[in-house]
Amino acid sequence: MLQIAICDDVLEQTSMLQTYICSYCRENNAEYKLSLYTSGMELLSDVEKFDIIFLDIEMPGLDGIETGKGIREKNAGCRIIMETVMVERMKEAFYIEAFRFITKPIQKSEVEEALSACMKKVLGSTNMNLYYNRIVHQVHQSEIQYVVTYDSYSEYRVRNKMLRSEASLKELENQLDHRLFFRVHRKYIVNMAQVQSYQNGIIKMKDIELPVSRRKKKEFERAYMQFDLKYR
Repeated sequence: MLQIAICDDVLEQTSMLQTYICSYCRENNAEYKLSLYTSGMELLSDVEKFDIIFLDIEMPGLDGIETGKGIREKNAGCRIIMETVMVERMKEAFYIEAFRFITKPIQKSEVEEALSACMKKVLGSTNMNLYYNRIVHQVHQSEIQYVVTYDSYSEYRVRNKMLRSEASLKELENQLDHRLFFRVHRKYIVNMAQVQSYQNGIIKMKDIELPVSRRKKKEFERAYMQFDLKYR
């Protein structure tokens, strides 16, 4: 299910945008959940789960640019679509890697184009049921940093925790978004969006280095280059 948020303090604009988003998703048979926020602080308390965020630049308190910086810290893979009447502020949005801009008053065609572009890019938007201390958690695939596979179970690094699944290796590879995940070793599967650097058969991630097997080296290098060109 696609998780979409609108953050705008103007009720009229929010209502119109909500109508256009719902219409687009229904017409394209996209499963979605839409959440509404009226302030940047409110959004940032709940931002980790979203795939797409429509974000107004001009808001009281924390404006869209500052909110966008907070989004990037907590949810690097989220696609941010900026709303603005002030075209001159668009340059600022490059610092938060805004994916698209729509101008106010909001036009249906601009919303549809932005959503269409996002749908082609959003990776790992489906949920997986994983366990931590025997309690089930629904986790977006995009949040998974890497997977360690064992004979009868797998462990998933999600932020600073290792979660667990009893799914078989075949089930695991069928569940994971093949555009996003790559098996680099008989034991490791990595989220290519969370690879910080790669050199000489070693993947560097936020807090770990993982080896790429000799057998997988050329295949991974090709896949990683294609991923970088297509999705970053």
